Amino acid sequence: MYFKNSICSLVLLVASSLPAAAEKFTCGSDQGFSPYALPDAATLGFDHLKYAPLDREGVRDYGVFASRFDGPDDDGDGILDMRAGPVWVSYELKGLADPGGDLSFKEPDISINRPGDWYKSTGYDFLWTQNPAVTKRRIDNSYDGIGSIWNRGHLMMADHAQRVSWEASCNTHIYWNAVPQAAAMNQGPWLHIESYVAALSNRYGAVWTIAGPIYDPDTPILAIGDEGEIPVSIPHALFKVIVMEGPDGVPLVRAFRFDQPAELGANGKPRPTATAAAGWVKCNQVKKKQHVYDHKSRLVALSDLMQKTGLTFPDALVTAAAADPEATSSLWSVDTRYWSGAVCGGQKYVP
Repeated sequence: MYFKNSICSLVLLVASSLPAAAEKFTCGSDQGFSPYALPDAATLGFDHLKYAPLDREGVRDYGVFASRFDGPDDDGDGILDMRAGPVWVSYELKGLADPGGDLSFKEPDISINRPGDWYKSTGYDFLWTQNPAVTKRRIDNSYDGIGSIWNRGHLMMADHAQRVSWEASCNTHIYWNAVPQAAAMNQGPWLHIESYVAALSNRYGAVWTIAGPIYDPDTPILAIGDEGEIPVSIPHALFKVIVMEGPDGVPLVRAFRFDQPAELGANGKPRPTATAAAGWVKCNQVKKKQHVYDHKSRLVALSDLMQKTGLTFPDALVTAAAADPEATSSLWSVDTRYWSGAVCGGQKYVP
């Protein structure tokens, strides 16, 4: 009896020491639209536009992020470009409460079941009204069946929005917040740098992230989407600008370019051409391949990024970036305890 009681006590002790399963929520739908009305950014205490590009025509406030969608002819050359994605997404991410001592930061103990179809939105009906070849008005159609190759790549990470609420996380699943990203990049180096952003916010209190596509005017643009579907342009690269503020309020800037080369495969459909040699290793393959994410090679001058995208950033940001001799050569280090959540590949540092 003593042995049996001891075993029972041991089982209870072990069970009580195991982490509780995250509370799971399912993203609902209101005839394809999000049923969750969030307060605006100011009400939530965010200033998403503080360091956002000054090209703000048609910008929308989604509470946890701000976005500008690509228009029918954004470059004004008289030729319809219709990329079917955002020009940029900007958001302020506030850090988690410090648990104190040497304890590690913990993300909210919740998770979501993503909506099967991403949420519909107003504001881009020109994608079919100005293109008679389009007979299917779901952008989802263009992504269907290619998830192992091209992802609906978030520009604001859903887990970052989860710090506000699970409903906010659901609301990141909208095409004002996504462009086609190669699966190996999206689930690898891009995800790791999102983990890095979360760690920075915990360490310094707040971080601003601005991300978007880069299209090379001298390189043909490939698109996903079959006949009758909305053609969604595949960016030649993606950019991410990370901004913090020093004790004096002066911004600190790091700008990154994630190249995304692609070509038409034998089936006539676009496929990524980068490999693990380019750092495209998925998080779940890091230990097996003994890979280390090193983002220094992706650092670029903010001025170069502006030239490539045609975007104009606030003067304070441009000045700060130009004055920092390490802006294109090093990342800010962050102690292990600030890396919260399921860090990509378990790599809680940056070389």
